[in-house]
Formats: sequence, structure tokens, C-alpha cells
Amino acid sequence: MSDIDYLSLFTRLNGFRLIARINRVACDNDLARCAHDRLVAKLGELIELMTRAVGAKRCLQEGADPARVEQASEDLYWIEAEFEHRWISQSQPLLDHLDIDLATQEIFDPRTKRWYALECGPSLREVSDQNLCGLREIIDRIACQTGVSFHAHRIVYGSTELVPSGR
Repeated sequence: MSDIDYLSLFTRLNGFRLIARINRVACDNDLARCAHDRLVAKLGELIELMTRAVGAKRCLQEGADPARVEQASEDLYWIEAEFEHRWISQSQPLLDHLDIDLATQEIFDPRTKRWYALECGPSLREVSDQNLCGLREIIDRIACQTGVSFHAHRIVYGSTELVPSGR
């Protein structure tokens, strides 16, 4: 069993969700409001996951019904796997995201719905903290205190025409 403190994560994530909601009030552009809304939604998903984990851990500690204990143990295993593989191992996009196939060195362009050679396709550019109205500091603190990272990037298309790959 893992040593993840789900209750502590639950508390911190709720605090960050509240901070993001309050910070959203000061947003002066739609891009920042969108990023704030997506952060709040993703934190809500994480909080739900932590709620399930706390419930499963409580059931394990009570240990009354062997069938419930076994189910709680299995639930906790899958919750931990989701947390580590979905939330910890990869940065969560708040704005745009590009799919990159590292094996073939290709990038998927969501605009044209085609794959391109990595060097010929679109790229991601980080949105400045000024355009995000202070959200960058919040997502940096979330990463530092929880291990869950978020990014705010926009897709940038080069001036040259994209050359599709063989896919």
C-alpha cells in the first residue's frame, strides 16, 4: 500500500480550487478565465478521486466486513494507479495540447486532423503569466505542494505550409 496522504491532498486541492476561483474574479481576458475554469474543473476531478481514496482507506481501517475490505483494497489500488499515471506522470493541459508520437517523431495537428513530421508541425508556446492574470503562480504552487503539474500553452502554427506525414 502507498504512503500517499489522501486526506492532506484533499485539503490542499480544495484550498487551491478556492484560490483559483477567487483569482478568476480579477481576470481581464477570456483566455485567463478559460484557463482558470479548466483548472477549477480539473481540481474538482482530483478532489473527487481523493474523496474516493479517503473513503477506501477508512473502510480498510475499520475492517469490519471482509468483502468490503477486499473491495476497498482493490479500489485503493486503482485510485493510486490513476493518480500516479494520469495526474503525477504528465503535466495537465489547461489550454491547448498536442499529441506527439515519439516513436515515429510525428505530431498530430488538431486543426487539420493530420499527422506531421515533428519539425514541420505546429508547436506549443507558453502563455505568459500576465495573460493568465496570475494563474501561473497558483499552478506552480500546486505542483510544488502536491506533485500535480499543469501547463498553459497555445498552439502556434509556423509561417511555412505544413507537410503531412505518410499516415
